[in-house]
Amino acid sequence: MRISDILGMSLSNLWKRKMRTVLTVLGVVIGTASIVVMLSLGLGLKEAMMAQVGSASGLTEISVESDAMYGGSDSLLLDDSTIAMFSDMEYVENVEPQIYYSMPFQIGNYEGYMELIGASQDYLSKIELGDGTYPDSNGNMGIIVGNQMVMNLMDMTTGEWVDFESEEVPNVDFMNTPMIGGIEEGDSYDIEGMGDDAFDDFSDDLGDANSDFAVEEDFSVDDIEDTDSMDDFEDDSVGEDFAEDEYLEEDSEVYSYFTPDMKRMKLNVCGVTAGDLDTYTDYSYYCYTDIDALKAFLKKNYSANSVIPGQPTDKEGKPYRDLKYSQLVVKVDEADNVETVLEDIQSMGYMAYASKEWLDEIEKEFMIIEAVLGGIGAVAMLVAAISIANTMTMSIYERTKEIGVMKVLGCGLSNIRSMFLTEAAFIGFIGGIVGLLLSYFISFLLNQFLAPIFMADMYGVAMNISAIPLWLTIVAVVFSTIVGMVAGFFPAQRATRLSPLAAIRNE
Repeated sequence: MRISDILGMSLSNLWKRKMRTVLTVLGVVIGTASIVVMLSLGLGLKEAMMAQVGSASGLTEISVESDAMYGGSDSLLLDDSTIAMFSDMEYVENVEPQIYYSMPFQIGNYEGYMELIGASQDYLSKIELGDGTYPDSNGNMGIIVGNQMVMNLMDMTTGEWVDFESEEVPNVDFMNTPMIGGIEEGDSYDIEGMGDDAFDDFSDDLGDANSDFAVEEDFSVDDIEDTDSMDDFEDDSVGEDFAEDEYLEEDSEVYSYFTPDMKRMKLNVCGVTAGDLDTYTDYSYYCYTDIDALKAFLKKNYSANSVIPGQPTDKEGKPYRDLKYSQLVVKVDEADNVETVLEDIQSMGYMAYASKEWLDEIEKEFMIIEAVLGGIGAVAMLVAAISIANTMTMSIYERTKEIGVMKVLGCGLSNIRSMFLTEAAFIGFIGGIVGLLLSYFISFLLNQFLAPIFMADMYGVAMNISAIPLWLTIVAVVFSTIVGMVAGFFPAQRATRLSPLAAIRNE
């Protein structure tokens, strides 16, 4: 018997019993859809988490910090010699330094606290901007503001922060509203054996390019009450007397981070990261500037013997002569070499971590989740398999005489077995195809209606909650077909064991 004959007879037999075939296929459809949808949920959550963690740092990047920043060993401070040491390590392509500096700021009738990160031009170029331009490297400290920094603002008249639940956020335009920064006074120390001349290189090498960082200690912000205009800030000399009661209404109570002895300066906001208030990225709550400009800013506004906020001090609480880096980003040539470099850096005593470490742990956790979800869906497929076995068994009882005639005419046992297995495979295949289409439809509904709600709460941005990759599509159809054949195997075996004479006499 030819393969085409077996296929034709199998389809013909299924068509003769349409209602039973449809009900059996329906069971496979439900089983297939259950497995695919369950797995798609696990895969969707995994992809969202992987994307979230992976975006925090490239898979080939290692972030290095030093506990010396918090009072640890002085030998582990991050400086230019550390960069040179890491750069000479095997598999390391590049090392980028970063400096963190915190400062309060005022914009309109609001105040906040910014974490200003000084980074290289290469790093800054990777930040997607929604408005403005990137800071230049000519010494002018332009600042990129995170798109969700508005969520860190406090109303100076009430002292209340932004209400996240009601989503009542200030209508602040960082690009077109004057922003005032406050420079905290660092504790000063007379370092024994070192005169002021020893620190000339700390500040005198800045040149004229740093004149923009000159701070007016007597600063007035009463002119920025009109947040729609920048005209009053055309002159860098922005005022003589700073009076908080003039900033708002007369005699109004003011809540402020700014202290009377704090220096004030106009900040140059040159860009805002891409995204709206509902779009969270790793840059959303930070501010960024060129690292050389930040160094110049710190050297200009702090004396050599002053403790700069965020900078480490020695065991006696005195500042170091040179600025130290808050973090180093080590770029490795390939993801497979990250673990090796990471272990080498950690063995030196530095605090180092990589996104790849997190991703490996996440993958292990989600493998368990996917197995559980797949097991739940497999229960429905087990019921479908039982239904297929029952359908094929009933078919054999009804076609006993037909089987006997086929044997008398010389049809081989393998052909009879193949015919029944083919029928069962068709049921599984058709059910798998229809179930897969149903899965895509359910996945679409989940991503369309549930994802914007749940994923936005979890990750701060709408992402798909269900994902059906190509491999899952292929596996689902193949699996349902195999399940059909396995379920029909024992009924097919029974058909081959029927006695031809007994089968012919059967009514």
